Amino acid sequence: MSKFGLPYMGSKDKIAESLSMIFPKADHFYDLFGGGFSISHCMLLNKRHKFKYFHYNEIKSDIVGLVRKAIAGDFNYDKFKPAWVSREDFFANLNDCYIRVCWSFGSDQKSYLFGKEIEAYKKSMHMAVIFGEFDDTAFKVLGFREWPAIAKTIKQRRLYFRQKVAFNNKGMSIGVLQRLKQLQQLENLEHLQQLEQLERLQQLSFSSLSYDEVEILPNSVVYCDPPYAGTADYGNNFDTKKFLDWAATREFPVYISEYNISDDRFKLVYSVDKRAKFSSTKTVTKIKQENVYWNGVKNA
Repeated sequence: MSKFGLPYMGSKDKIAESLSMIFPKADHFYDLFGGGFSISHCMLLNKRHKFKYFHYNEIKSDIVGLVRKAIAGDFNYDKFKPAWVSREDFFANLNDCYIRVCWSFGSDQKSYLFGKEIEAYKKSMHMAVIFGEFDDTAFKVLGFREWPAIAKTIKQRRLYFRQKVAFNNKGMSIGVLQRLKQLQQLENLEHLQQLEQLERLQQLSFSSLSYDEVEILPNSVVYCDPPYAGTADYGNNFDTKKFLDWAATREFPVYISEYNISDDRFKLVYSVDKRAKFSSTKTVTKIKQENVYWNGVKNA
């Protein structure tokens, strides 16, 4: 399960904690391209920084809505039982933010999660784990038609398999492991509900504006994770040059995630290798270097 935020394409979940260490102290922290909320989530939990206020901005208002629903507990498994979403359901309901994000491969919001050849198998496992409904495929894979007493809830079923895998990984089907990973992805939504208990949550604001429309208050640090130049841009035509000109001329510190910024107005301040999976049917991974650049401005 991701530690921070929603399942989201380009999420900084795995590097959020180390990345957060580069930010200087200030009163306000702005996450201007907030996406799946991973950095804002991490900063809210980070007691090292003494930010007084946190500002999450994401131009896609339905993503902001999904984050807010998750924090409010709308996806708590005690009341939310995720129905199976078929390939046809997915493409017919791309306007549904939950379906578009959580049922897409790599949360790219455009490609269905499973390949055609394994979709039926995945459905069998989903129905068994979520609803306790066993067909012949589920019985063949799991070896029983009813969950044991220690695995009655969805969370308990996932834990049951984790323990089983830990003792005998060879005895667990790869398909089952992949299905469990998908349940972990869906559980990210429930995971965000923990923030509801934080006093700091009262210091968090939400907005759905273009980065250059957000009012930045004095004594602020701004983090930007815009669509990377020359890569998938989530359906938007993003003007990288305009953005860099904006960032370079701000009177407050701006930190930018990118693969590479050759513009000498910005300084490289953070770099880390990150693995990425590029196929829903094959284990194809690539190593890419995530970098963060700074506009050189310090708070007074």
